Amino acid sequence: MNKTIAWPAICALALSIGACSGGDDKAAPAAAAANAAGAEPAAASSFDFAAWVAANADCKGEYFSDVQEPAFAQTLRDAGVAVSAESSIGEVGPGGGTLTPGRPIRLHGLPVRRVDYDFGSGSTFAVVVDASAEQARAAIGAKPLPEIYREYYSLGVATAPPSEDVPMPDIQFVRAGEQKGTQEIGCAAFDM
Repeated sequence: MNKTIAWPAICALALSIGACSGGDDKAAPAAAAANAAGAEPAAASSFDFAAWVAANADCKGEYFSDVQEPAFAQTLRDAGVAVSAESSIGEVGPGGGTLTPGRPIRLHGLPVRRVDYDFGSGSTFAVVVDASAEQARAAIGAKPLPEIYREYYSLGVATAPPSEDVPMPDIQFVRAGEQKGTQEIGCAAFDM
């Protein structure tokens, strides 16, 4: 994880040092304002949970390597995300858990309630959204999946055509949520 310096805090410190040294009272605030205007805002360098969720739900992320990092739980908490008590963040090997955003986020325009994830022999990253089945299906362009997936998923989009080496490529899926008015949109990977 990159460590960045909070430029506005450094500018404020520089401003206070300049004020104590008896320098030009107008020059220090002008220099601090100029530096702050060109600096990257502190919020821009923080973890973007919504973007992370979207990438993983679209099968374009590697969430399982993120959640195996010991510091990732704190990264999530710093971003206002509640990490379930049973979550295995920071542990290497099979695991799972639930992540709940502290502020509203959306996936494909649909409000996100939480993220359920698990990995071991294969993996599932499921984003629980407030939506009808039709809305969720339309969000990812879900179609009936080939028979080989039907034991686990019926609607979704395969990320690649099957091959002899990979008979079950990762899929982006949609399925009914456990609570009325919810659907799950996510990514499933298979060890086959």
